[in-house]
Amino acid sequence: MHKKLNSVQIRVTSICRREFARDVYRPGVISLSRIVWGSLGGSIALAIIGILSKVVGIAVLFPPLAATCFINSNCVYLRVARPKPVIVGHFVSSIGGLAGVWTGDLLAGGTDFVIPLKLSLALLYAALLMQVFDADHPPAAATAVIPAILPLPMPAQLFPVYMAWGATIAVLFALVWNRVWFEFPAKDDDYCVKYAGLYMEKPQVWGLALCMVSTLLMSCKQVAPTLYSIGLWGMTLGVLLLGMHHFVVALVTPKTEN
Repeated sequence: MHKKLNSVQIRVTSICRREFARDVYRPGVISLSRIVWGSLGGSIALAIIGILSKVVGIAVLFPPLAATCFINSNCVYLRVARPKPVIVGHFVSSIGGLAGVWTGDLLAGGTDFVIPLKLSLALLYAALLMQVFDADHPPAAATAVIPAILPLPMPAQLFPVYMAWGATIAVLFALVWNRVWFEFPAKDDDYCVKYAGLYMEKPQVWGLALCMVSTLLMSCKQVAPTLYSIGLWGMTLGVLLLGMHHFVVALVTPKTEN
């Protein structure tokens, strides 16, 4: 049974592949498939991140990653759900948040306005960085502002890499969970050619692969510190490859007349 009520569509249909198509598996459509599969996916993903964080000793900020898990399971056809914005967005927003805290303390330290200034500057820097690196991911805005009001559960210099670790796990889970029913990352006008079975550009696939391997190495923190250290550098390189390849393309692509 399907009903269209102004801006909302209600679909009472059993879970099947059709219910995961772009036109119905989206905000604005209330369906059994999205309620069950999407809700379960987000909650399981966050549980996995939480368990792994505790076991391997890598602290992350859970509120922004919870929002990421929701988007990756329920709003999968949006550009902000793609691996690049998720991983790079949390990484650069962490840097923006730290910069906002430092600048706020510098300009208004010891005054009643220091926290509002830190919050606004953290969001400003995060928004700038996410746009420059083509990594718009709304949950990462929370990653940026949390350091302005709460102490970090990890050393500041590790904040960006640890958040990229958590974001990579969220992406890994989404790749497995969503591809039971549909292609993820989804095909769209900007990503219509597959590489290694994914609708992603070649540098993005390599960057994602490096982040995945580095996530595994970082998870050896308790048992193999050397591998953990290699993972930290590998994650940084993976994020740089994901986030900067479009600059290289822009440099080598000849100008065209409009």
